[in-house]
Amino acid sequence: MGWSPFRLTGLTYKDSRSSGGYTLIASIGGDAVYLLDETGRVVHIWKVPGFQPGYGYILPGGNLLVRGQPLIETGVGVGEPAGSADILLELDWESKEIWRWESKVFHHDMCRLPNGNTLVLVWELVPENLIPRIKGGLTPEMVEWFNSEPDFRSMVLQGMGVGGRPRLQGMLTDAVWEIDPAGKQVHIWHAYDHLDPETDRICPLCFPGEWSHANAVQASPDGRKVLLSFRELSLVMIISWPDGDIKWKWGRPFISHQHDPTFTSDENVLIFDNGTHHPVQGKTRIVEVSTKTNEVIWQYLPSPVFSLLSGHIGGCERLANGNTLICEGESGRILEVTSEGEICWEWNSPFVFDFKGVKNVQIFRAHRYEADWPELKGRGTLDPGEFKEFNKKWGLD
Repeated sequence: MGWSPFRLTGLTYKDSRSSGGYTLIASIGGDAVYLLDETGRVVHIWKVPGFQPGYGYILPGGNLLVRGQPLIETGVGVGEPAGSADILLELDWESKEIWRWESKVFHHDMCRLPNGNTLVLVWELVPENLIPRIKGGLTPEMVEWFNSEPDFRSMVLQGMGVGGRPRLQGMLTDAVWEIDPAGKQVHIWHAYDHLDPETDRICPLCFPGEWSHANAVQASPDGRKVLLSFRELSLVMIISWPDGDIKWKWGRPFISHQHDPTFTSDENVLIFDNGTHHPVQGKTRIVEVSTKTNEVIWQYLPSPVFSLLSGHIGGCERLANGNTLICEGESGRILEVTSEGEICWEWNSPFVFDFKGVKNVQIFRAHRYEADWPELKGRGTLDPGEFKEFNKKWGLD
């Protein structure tokens, strides 16, 4: 969709088909996590001094699990990490720290398991003997040219990412750690043990420094299946947990640089297909695919065409009433669409923050909660009047 300084912000549309409820967002570059009511006004804020949230979701019981970084007051350049480590916090309703874990290799996503442990995505190095077998990526000549053109390089990379960058030197891949409440690793799954260097090829338009680039991890309700997304491979997979065997793989050429796969049933997965490097024309859509037949059983394509577009972040989730919530990440737009593909709720972020030297309105993901769900049950009436001045400041009143 893009962004304009003259566009309407806040709630721009709502009709009776919307599920209602409350929407959780964190604006990239900001210092707080916001809960919005169905009119698009802020009704609750989580904020921790010195902490810059990147993405979070509410746990049953009302605590917030949020990934972020130290709040850096000075500028952070293109491609540079912000701070020494990524931080994972569990906060109560009053933003009091209940649990904290941090690591220099933690990135992108996390998932609380039914047993109380937490899955986290971490960077790690590809074993040296495996590197020569990995296929794909930009040619050495293109990499050399790109690095020799600093102005072009800066233009391409401006605004990219959702926080820090890898702090390891070498070719990167990913692992999934299961950590207990004490922060101890109780199980590790290495992507390089399960990916195939011959067939799981890096996108030919991406740098060869990252083999996989995981951007999502989600567990099934019973914790026995884990859903993973690998951006550089345009690949989504389901593994059994904790043994880690691959149960399903699906991806290129049907999706490109996807984000936020989620279970919609025992057999189906919903995916935000960024479409960054689709053949002929990059095009963003939402797809629901059967893990039994590998067929797309539902998709959302915007009308007019190209009115949904987000190249490197975004998310989606199926709502209780059958609608789908979509986060068009780069433009900061949240929309809810019916099963027929009609928009029934839309909200545009008014929050403009500096991120790595440029202004942006990006949102990594959004989540929707109903008032009587375990995440918000017992919170009573969430009143935007408690944040009257804040909503007025940002034009949300």
